[in-house]
Amino acid sequence: MPFQVDQPATVVHERLRRAVDAFKDAEHNVIVWFAEMKRRRLYRELGHGSMRQYAIQELGFSATRAADFGRLADCLESLPRIREKVASGELGYTKAREIVAVASPETEAAWLNAAESSSRRELEEKVRRVRRRAAARRRKTAAAVGQTELLPADDPAVETLAESVPSTVSLRMTAEQRARYDALWQKLGSAPNAEDLLQALANLAESLADATASAETSCADISPRGDKPPMQIVVLQCPECGAMETAGQPLDRVDAERVQCDATVGRPGHRNSTTIPPRVRREVLARDRSVCQAPGCHHRAFLEIHHLVPRARGGSNEPSNLVTLCSACHRLWHERGCPPGMPGSGGLEDAG
Repeated sequence: MPFQVDQPATVVHERLRRAVDAFKDAEHNVIVWFAEMKRRRLYRELGHGSMRQYAIQELGFSATRAADFGRLADCLESLPRIREKVASGELGYTKAREIVAVASPETEAAWLNAAESSSRRELEEKVRRVRRRAAARRRKTAAAVGQTELLPADDPAVETLAESVPSTVSLRMTAEQRARYDALWQKLGSAPNAEDLLQALANLAESLADATASAETSCADISPRGDKPPMQIVVLQCPECGAMETAGQPLDRVDAERVQCDATVGRPGHRNSTTIPPRVRREVLARDRSVCQAPGCHHRAFLEIHHLVPRARGGSNEPSNLVTLCSACHRLWHERGCPPGMPGSGGLEDAG
């Protein structure tokens, strides 16, 4: 029924209640259909590369709202009981959003009971209490490894729920690091998830251990082919001002200098070229045994080639002017200058 001004209190009350019920039903329908679109990746059939892009362009969502619904949809995939309640309309969007942040497959039944028996505010307070308790348990574990000291007693129900609260890991990234992160997930063909990330770290740890164990083998045995970096990102440079960006984010001075050390350059109407010839790149990697040469660093992943004397100051692509660095050390070099113990040590003026 359309809105009308100056209605009696009883009429306004009744219509407001109907509007609230309709609003709750609409929220429920949105998350159910949103999750279906995301689960089956139907957005690709509609010409969108990601659910986020689809939600922003087709649904008019803000980036924050798209991320909020995306997280909820992902959580529902691992919580079948909660998903069924949401799909049937028995559990509303607001309460579902609260409990999926703390529920696990082992505790989802308990959280469903809490949602059914509590008001929204009561449920929010219980979620906050359990999250605080879970955070306290993690801090205690980190600070007292090997000790038997226990946390002060709390409500047993809260203790049980706090044991299974999923934790969140946050990482701060530069624009270039975020572009590498997104490119790697795209290469895997999957959305970011904890299991794949842990498996990748396990594989990296295993490969580093294997490389260390075979350190006496020849350079050729442990060096990658080295024609180009194992993972590449696209960086756009303005032909007029020289500013660079990647993944829609501007590169700062440090990363802009880094990418010019070891890059493939494409210009309209010209063949692609490399800042370092592939043959020379392979030679430098073999010489340095495919290990970062910064003092104290032995990383073998995300290796880049750095110019000791910058090309802008006449530095050449001779192997004597090149050194292998991991991406983190390369960034630090351009940020702070050559570290002590390396050729060219002497401060920021030597960063190139």
